[in-house]
Amino acid sequence: MKRTSTRIFLIYLLTGLGWILASDWFFGKFQYPQEHFYQTVKGCGFIVISGILFWYMLRKYETRNRRYLDRLRDMNRELEQRNGELAASNIELEQFAYIASHDLQEPLRMVTGFLAQIEKRYSENLDDKGREYIHYAVDGASRMKQIISDLLEYSRVGTKKVKYETFPVSDVIEEVITLNKPMFAENKVTIFKGAMPTITAGKPLIRQVFQNLLANAVKYRNPETNTLITLDYNETPDFWEFSVSDNGIGIRADHLDRIFVLFQRLHSRDRYSGSGIGLSVCKKIVENHGGQIWAISEPGSGSTFYFSLKK
Repeated sequence: MKRTSTRIFLIYLLTGLGWILASDWFFGKFQYPQEHFYQTVKGCGFIVISGILFWYMLRKYETRNRRYLDRLRDMNRELEQRNGELAASNIELEQFAYIASHDLQEPLRMVTGFLAQIEKRYSENLDDKGREYIHYAVDGASRMKQIISDLLEYSRVGTKKVKYETFPVSDVIEEVITLNKPMFAENKVTIFKGAMPTITAGKPLIRQVFQNLLANAVKYRNPETNTLITLDYNETPDFWEFSVSDNGIGIRADHLDRIFVLFQRLHSRDRYSGSGIGLSVCKKIVENHGGQIWAISEPGSGSTFYFSLKK
């Protein structure tokens, strides 16, 4: 719009200067007397010519703008149609994930239940190898059930409308600490928490991010030292940036990009349980809030996880 206004002004200015110079040359050439009549002719001529030019330019821009508006309406209609299709697809996907998880977990429950009955009823006829096989089968079914549940949870993040509310982050952290109090006490965890801001976000989702990060700090603790976890934040003009630091086992630098990928594990299940989906859920929640999540770490010295939330 600014470029169009500048162009019209320049055309108007050049037309006026051209008309004044041309009319002065014409009246001087033929030595017309300088009377009001001729000045009026010059003024009227300029108005007529500039009016014609203005009319032409406005018609030109109106035609162009009309084409742009038509294209914009077509794009909006197409966008609305695709948004409707996407919403319907998300609903179908959520329903599919729920049905699939339910249908997949049912046979796993049956397998686990029958294996438990076999071990109970025929324990006298089973040798150590048979009991070991049953243990592996039950453990595998349990892990598969957990993976299905985690996958369902991951698929639900971002598909439902989340109610944004204003709340103190310290309240959310206290809820997580209270919920996990037995785990923290059992593992002798000390948590240092500074002053936290009041933000506007999806409260249950932010609680889940802190829950996953604190649980990971405990899970990957250094067994030779007392576990220390520090929570802090920093404010920028556009974001709230939070950090969760620990003195755990740490992560190699070349593995830092992998830890947020779905089902990526850095350790065997014999050492650390889990399906490798917790940090992926955190990443999805944070990105849905317009932020990012990242980590810095040094093996043997602990890790610090950062995540930002758009104001």
